[in-house]
Formats: sequence, C-alpha cells, structure tokens
Amino acid sequence: MKLNKLTVLSAAFALSASALLACGNNQQSKSEVEKIVAEAQTMTRADLFKKAAEELGKNEFHWLGTSSRGGKDEVKAAFVAELNKYVNAENAISASQIKYDSTVDGRVYTQINAFVDNGKAYYSGALLQDGYQLQTKGVAKGYVNYVPKEWNEKQGVNKDRDANPFSLQFQYKTWMYNNHNGDMEIDNVWDFMKEGMVIDTMDPTNENVNMDWLIQLTSDENAQLLKEAFEDTTNSSGIAASELEKYASYGETRKYSFLFMEKFIKNAKFAADDGAAQNAFVAAPGHAAWIVYSKLMNLKETEQVTKKDVVVAALGKDHSDGANPGESKLKGFGGFMYKHYLMVMPNSPLPWTACAFINFLSTTSDGYQGWKKDVGDYPTYGDEINAHREKLGHGTLTGTTWVQNDNDPNVFPCLNDPGSNWWINTAKAPVETPSYIATYYNTVASFLMQLIAQK
Repeated sequence: MKLNKLTVLSAAFALSASALLACGNNQQSKSEVEKIVAEAQTMTRADLFKKAAEELGKNEFHWLGTSSRGGKDEVKAAFVAELNKYVNAENAISASQIKYDSTVDGRVYTQINAFVDNGKAYYSGALLQDGYQLQTKGVAKGYVNYVPKEWNEKQGVNKDRDANPFSLQFQYKTWMYNNHNGDMEIDNVWDFMKEGMVIDTMDPTNENVNMDWLIQLTSDENAQLLKEAFEDTTNSSGIAASELEKYASYGETRKYSFLFMEKFIKNAKFAADDGAAQNAFVAAPGHAAWIVYSKLMNLKETEQVTKKDVVVAALGKDHSDGANPGESKLKGFGGFMYKHYLMVMPNSPLPWTACAFINFLSTTSDGYQGWKKDVGDYPTYGDEINAHREKLGHGTLTGTTWVQNDNDPNVFPCLNDPGSNWWINTAKAPVETPSYIATYYNTVASFLMQLIAQK
C-alpha cells in the first residue's frame, strides 16, 4: 500500500551541522517534554494554542508523517490562522514556518531515530503507522503520548482502544471483487481462498500493514470469527476440514487463522503498492482484491474500467445507502482497521506546538480536512469532523464524467460508505492492536516468510 509519495527521502540525513544546531536551539530533555505534554493534556485548545504561538515565534516547526495529507497547504494555513489569534500583527506566524515532511512507513522510524539516537532535536512530532514498529521503534525509544483534552472529555470516544498510543484515525482495508461479467457472488471470507482465486494485494513482507493484519487474525476473537465462517453453510471454498489439522499445534481455534493465511498467500498476486493492485484487479473480471478502501476514490472512469464492476464484499453489489447498510453480506470479517498515530518526540524542540498540531489534526474539521472526503478514513474523535459519504455513489455518469448527488440514482454501490461503527461492529473488522501484534509478531512473520518463499 503506497499511502503517499516520499517527499523527503534523505533530507534529514543531509542537514548540515549548523542546521542541526539551529533546529536544536529550543531542544528539551525527555523529562521536560513529558512534563509539558502532561500539562498540555489538561489545557483547553485556546490555552494550548496561546502557549504554542508563544513558543513557535519565528522558529520553524518540523513534522514527519507517513501520510502527506496532514501537511496540505490548506491544513497548514488553517493551523497558522488559529495560532495567529494569539499574537499581534507584527509577530504573525507564517505557514512557511510549518515544515511537514512525508515518507513511507518502512522509513519513518529510521528517519526520526537518526536524530533521537544522536541526541539531536529536529522533528517535534510525527504521524505514524504500523503498530509493530510503533511499539518496537517508537514507544521503546520514548516517543511521548499526548491526548487532547477535547478528545479525552468527549463522549463516545474509545479510550481503551485509541488513547494510548493516541490514534488520529482508522484507515480501512477491505475485500473487493470484479464482477464485470455479473457471475460472482462472494458471501463468505473463505470463498476468497478457494482454489484458483486471484487476490491482487501487496506482499506482507514488504507491506507492514498487511503483516499487522495477518498477525491480528491470530487473536482469539478473530480466530473464532474465521472458525465460525469456515463452518457456516455459506462457505463454498471447497477447502477440506482435514487441512486444518496440519496447524493443530497452534490451537483448536487458532489453526483456522493459520490455514487462512496459507490460502491467502497461495492466492495472492503481489503488486508494488495498493494502487497497482487496484489497477490489476479492475482490469481482470473475476479477480478479487485486498486493498485500502479509499483507493477507489482514485479510480477514474474510462471506457474499459468502471467502479460499477467493483463490489465491496461486505456491502454487496446493490448497496444503496450507508445510513441504512443492513447486515454484512460477508460471513467472517469485512476488512481491517489500521491506524494513524500522533506522537510527540522525546527531544522535541517545540513540544507545545507539537501538542497544538496534534490537537488541531485530531479534533477539528479544518485539521482533519485532508482525509475527510475519502471513503475508508474515520477519525477516532467522531463523525462531526468527517464528511458524510453514505450516498457517495449516487449521482449522474455521462460517458466518463461523474457528478455526485445524494438525490440521484445509485450508480456506484461500492462508494456508499456506512462508516467505522458499522465496519467494526457489524462487519466485524479487526482493529489494529499494537501490543498484541508486537507480542505475536515473530511467530507469524516467520510462518509467512516461509510460505512466500515457496510461492
């Protein structure tokens, strides 16, 4: 899955000594950063932004993210406008002072820790993903957790699940299939594992989120979902129950997870990223895909390719309104909720500003605007800062020109997004749990690498 372009691959390593010193003028010790973050968590947004504006002054604020969307020009402009409410005109802060770099999840921790390990201050905070690396390369390095007061005191947020490490949002991977010929009906997750099925996706040894998902499937809860789906009458995969016994040593329930992983790897056709996987899948009637839901937003209508052919399995081919989605059309689980996390660096030169930026991204509509229009992106704060997409597939398609309108016919059922609560509670999507993934990582990763080596 390629979430973003690598805008600064090695800039951090090429900084001159003088630049490093300049960035480190306001460097705080870890204990000082922790003290500031603890105080920031008790402060209202207004009081926090006052402190941040005073701290930032004419300095540069450096941030690193695995998604470039938090650094869009309109997001930075809105953030600076909030800060400038607390300074006079001659001390106005400029959007050019907000330096937002982006990189892929395989490099983000290396790029940050090059500074942390050497005691140099550069990045004040980061937007991160991949629960395993977050635990082993982030939390273990002392990254500091900040939870906004507004988020913490809001009714409906899930503190046990999303507060530590603090989660900005869910992003969603889901099952799709190309029903161009009108002859496919997949209603059980094991049906994707039948002999001869092709699943366009990414190699989990190169795609950290896919690795995390497969590990999460081995939890007791998710193994039970796979067991129930396997035993359900909708399972038309043709897989014999006797095949489970080769994995009996993993446990009577967990053996279903390991057989599922074996079949998934066998049927998987690996692409360089989720965009390439989508391109392959939409060009091949009968193919399935395991990709990020939001990739459908980038799929352009042509004479050869149309979102009309795409069925999101849990929604079904006739799904018309995400506000009334009904039951899941897929026995088992509908997809995987992985997260973007927001953390303050342990040697942050501008910790007040880092907390303010986290607050802004996670609890305001202006801060979340980079994600809110896409299906499959869900803020942990709640739907009030997100766009409504329940009828995003309604509109008018003239040739290859698409105009969306909730009151027009249902043209693209795959785009009528019911939202995160439905995906998690009704479609039974596993949610990334970094602590579990870190505990079971080595066992599953070793197993998967052996399977992939045999492909």
